[in-house]
Amino acid sequence: MEDPVKRLHKFRNRIAHHEGIWHLPVEARRDDIQTVLGFIAPAAAAWVADASRIDDVLARRP
Repeated sequence: MEDPVKRLHKFRNRIAHHEGIWHLPVEARRDDIQTVLGFIAPAAAAWVADASRIDDVLARRP
């Protein structure tokens, strides 16, 4: 199993190359972002979790 950093690196590369991401498990990548941020700065991870609107955006996707 890949670690969250490797998954995020692949995800970032897809976005940087303007590839589609909506068919990917975007919710899982959101969780990876929170996990990695929690390793780096737990207080920032808590702030992002509270301020994030990603769940609202994902709920409205086609």
